[in-house]
Amino acid sequence: MGRKSRSENLLNNLPQLQNLIKRDPHSYQEEFVQQLSHFEASLAIFELKPDEEAKEFGELINFLSQVAKCYPKKSTRFPKQLIDLLQKHYPVLNGDLRKAIVQALILLRSRGVVSNLRVMPLFFTLFRCRDKGLRKLLYTHIINDVKLANKGKHRNHKLNKALQGFMYTMITAADAQDKHGEGALAAKKSLDVCVELYRKNIWTDAKAVNVVAQACFSPITKVMMTAVQFFLNPQKRSGDNDESGSEAENDGSTKKKFVNIQMIQHQSNVNKKTKYRTRVMSRVARAHRREQAKKLGQLPASDEEDDDDEVTGGKKKKKNAGKPIVNFDVLSLIHDPQGFVEKLFARVHSSATSTKRGGNTVDRFEVRLVLLKLISRLIGHHQLQLMAFYPFLQRYLQPHQVDVTQILAVLATGTHAFTPPDVLQPLIRAIADNFVADHCSPEVMCAGLNTIRAIATRQPLSVDPDLLNDLVLYRKHKDKGVMMAARSLLALYREVNPEMLHRRDRGREATIGLISGTTDKTLLGFGASRAAEGVDGVELLERYEEKAQPAVVEDNEDEWAQWEVASSGDESEVGSESEWVSAGNGADEDTGDICLQSSSSEDSDDEGEEDLDSECDDDDELVTGSEDDGDEEEEDDNDDDDETEVSVSVPAAVASGSTKPAEKRRIDMTRFLTNEDFDRIDRLKKRQKSASQKPQAKKQKADDGYSDSDSDDMQVDDGDNSGSGSSGEEDESKDYVDDWDILGDYHSRRRRRKATYEERTSTIMAGREGREKFGSSKAKREKEGRSLSNKEKRKTKDYKMIAHKRSVVTKGKRSLVQKRRDLRKHIVKQKKNGF
Repeated sequence: MGRKSRSENLLNNLPQLQNLIKRDPHSYQEEFVQQLSHFEASLAIFELKPDEEAKEFGELINFLSQVAKCYPKKSTRFPKQLIDLLQKHYPVLNGDLRKAIVQALILLRSRGVVSNLRVMPLFFTLFRCRDKGLRKLLYTHIINDVKLANKGKHRNHKLNKALQGFMYTMITAADAQDKHGEGALAAKKSLDVCVELYRKNIWTDAKAVNVVAQACFSPITKVMMTAVQFFLNPQKRSGDNDESGSEAENDGSTKKKFVNIQMIQHQSNVNKKTKYRTRVMSRVARAHRREQAKKLGQLPASDEEDDDDEVTGGKKKKKNAGKPIVNFDVLSLIHDPQGFVEKLFARVHSSATSTKRGGNTVDRFEVRLVLLKLISRLIGHHQLQLMAFYPFLQRYLQPHQVDVTQILAVLATGTHAFTPPDVLQPLIRAIADNFVADHCSPEVMCAGLNTIRAIATRQPLSVDPDLLNDLVLYRKHKDKGVMMAARSLLALYREVNPEMLHRRDRGREATIGLISGTTDKTLLGFGASRAAEGVDGVELLERYEEKAQPAVVEDNEDEWAQWEVASSGDESEVGSESEWVSAGNGADEDTGDICLQSSSSEDSDDEGEEDLDSECDDDDELVTGSEDDGDEEEEDDNDDDDETEVSVSVPAAVASGSTKPAEKRRIDMTRFLTNEDFDRIDRLKKRQKSASQKPQAKKQKADDGYSDSDSDDMQVDDGDNSGSGSSGEEDESKDYVDDWDILGDYHSRRRRRKATYEERTSTIMAGREGREKFGSSKAKREKEGRSLSNKEKRKTKDYKMIAHKRSVVTKGKRSLVQKRRDLRKHIVKQKKNGF
């Protein structure tokens, strides 16, 4: 009887039986078969009333899922029975039981009992359930399962293709178009899965991107906004607060918490300064900068895995540190971008012109603005033609318009080299009339000028010469933001087309080039382009390498090779990039000698533009002067310039003209250029451009201690993103314009960081230097290292504290004669002191 009772108790105690089966599966095979038969019988009964709670049935499912791996042959039908049960009755099942069945399937999938192709379609279907906890569980499992299936270099193309097709079906299904239906929930979560897998660098192909692109046409605003925000910022997480978020980063055990950087900074300023709090503040600031870099797309998503590896020892990080990350632009992967843009614009136009009468759905202005951002990005990226886009924006070009800076940025982003100037000129005129006028505030004028500069950077023909010369006059405005914006517009047209400017505004370099006919800054007509000859800027790289690596001439080389090396310049005077960029070479044809001239920093500063107004007189002299006077000025300049001339003798064979030197081949024709070479070319071009526009650039670099040795590791500072003082460099390097580019100098003022306590204290102490005589007596005592004397302390005491003192008591008991004597002594003493 005892053995039988223990057997019955074992069948009823499922956790104990589960423990014993895992230890010895062969000995408890009969018990497992009995429990499996009991499950099948209970399943048949449960299907009669599937809406029951059935708590014992859920415990039995949990037990079988835990031990099914120990008996693979006998439990072959168990996963299929669970899948069929969910597919038939998932809408009416009890929430706890449904979640228990899903957890059982996830456990079976993790142990390899069932394939992911069998359970994934079911899991996507379960997104239709109005159970937030269940959707969160399914979302996390799908992300992790697909991530494991595509781990490392291996890609499970069969699974990816099947899931992407299933997602496309769910997003475009008929029931997914009703925002009150269950299909909308499934479409939203399916879209979140696809976006998160792209962010984790798993699904980066064109099919996944176009699945998300189809969601941009969803009538449900939440689904549409998720897809549009993905194209605007692929690395940013979805803004869904209910399910998508930091819980998908891990399997639920460790979650990243939201950190309020402003609150921590305030606490660090208020609380006592300790080393621990300083370390915490630096760690939080470093994490905040990393998150900002991820949002801006400057940090790849795979670096998050490296963060996890740092916690576990960093072994995986060292293993994958050198692997390149291939992440194509999502805008480049869209099929038929022209049709995509036309559909989006049709939705924006219909929402702006229709009303809510008759049950029509009208998007809010904020939603339409986000759609306009995506449309402008696509137009600028693919150089599309959407003529109705520009007149549509003209109605919003008013200073009192809500989010007008974003609208101006949208207009500038949607402009490219193939946009007809006739379409843009009315908008430029409207901006000039509404924003750049004397009755407008300086902030509005700065925004208008920056917008015109951003548009002119992409299409210089959009501004007519009369309007341009009127706008350039604002370079003398009293407000700094307006002045810098006008100067940036002037610098832009000095670079691209100086002929549109007045003669006094062209600048020295452009004026000399136009007079001599050697300038290449003539603006081509609409649609025309120059044929490229080699890599742009490769001559800068060649000159830089010649300066950085002096050539060594062997003794057995001929005379011509020696002359080549000597004529390449004085190798001993190798300077930084900014020094040799502006260096000039000249040849004296009469004497047959090569004169190498290297201008010093003082000469280059004198030749630069010290001010936009002072150089106008020089330009007038250059233009109105005769040819003879010009020759005399050149001779005088050559005599006055403080330059170093190095004369090198030409071989006799060359002087006689018997041998001609072979034409030197460009460096891009002799070897392949690497990514480092292209980066250096970009830096050299920017440095050359800044050297020609900012005469103090060289002096500032020299003061900073910059040398040629660290030029490879140094990144050229593009300046503030405000772009108020730039000449369009930021707009050329970016595919789009932000609203802070439009605000210009005012954006940097708004974002000015509040000074810390240490900075304020240091400023106060610096202002007190040399003002010791104006200090208080207390400060003087503290500086001398002493405190108040007892006599000085008695003067500030209350009378009740000193009323019992002997000196006070005897003073009140004095006679009239004694009081008269004391008064006379006091008068004599005062007279001696000069009172």
